[in-house]
Amino acid sequence: FDDATDGAASSSIDGGNNNATATETHEKSVQQQLASNPPPPALPTGWFLKPSHITAPGNHYYFNQDTGECCWDLPATASSTSAAALAAEAVSQESLNATAAAAAAAVKSILKRAEPTAAENNASTTQPTADTTTIKVVKSSSTSSTSRKKQKTDDREKHREKHHHSSSSSPKEVRVLHILKKHKDSRRPASWRNPKITDTKQKAISDLHELLSILSESSSNPKELRATFEELAKTESDCSSAKRGGDLGFFGRKKMQPAFEKASFGLRVGELTREVVDTSSGVHIILRLA
Repeated sequence: FDDATDGAASSSIDGGNNNATATETHEKSVQQQLASNPPPPALPTGWFLKPSHITAPGNHYYFNQDTGECCWDLPATASSTSAAALAAEAVSQESLNATAAAAAAAVKSILKRAEPTAAENNASTTQPTADTTTIKVVKSSSTSSTSRKKQKTDDREKHREKHHHSSSSSPKEVRVLHILKKHKDSRRPASWRNPKITDTKQKAISDLHELLSILSESSSNPKELRATFEELAKTESDCSSAKRGGDLGFFGRKKMQPAFEKASFGLRVGELTREVVDTSSGVHIILRLA
């Protein structure tokens, strides 16, 4: 009986040792794998990884939802950014302390030199000096000039906001992004993308509907919508404005073809056309910026 018990206990101990050894081997294997192929660093706040639909299908790019910025390379890590920010803050604090100390010393020096004698006090109570009068005049003139400059700046900003950023139905100027698809019946069936375009008009319209479908996924986020539109325009637009992300800048009435003008001025700021716009140049989709 004792021999049987000893044998069972020995077997149990050996089994436990084998399990512990297997666990240690597995942990070492996992550690070696992590050392040879570490996980990617965490993205900084505001950055997301998104799939590229058109430019490089099957690949991903980085998008910042706060700034609308896009990039292919991994953004700076949050840790390095935080370290840089802390270093900058420390340097800034040292500079502020040094500046404050210098200012305090200068004030003491000025006050010491400016302490009036009894005779000077008597003179100052009877008649203001010429220097004091001059300082008052200069200060008044400077304040008036600053006020006038600020008023002019405010007036210019109000004027620009009224005429460029108006979302009413009758602004004087608008700013839009657009993507142009030419076809074989276009006024000039050639572009930087294709020196001889043979696609039918229906094919061009179908291509734009596909792009509208992609853009609709970002319709709830204005910054993401603009960033996606610009990415698509750079590769899909047959207009030379493609290199600017489709940006045509500000333009007024009677500067564009009638159908294009009507569609552009009919949009609200941040609104995307729901249907393609047909002109002699080809077919377009439009996003109004201002």
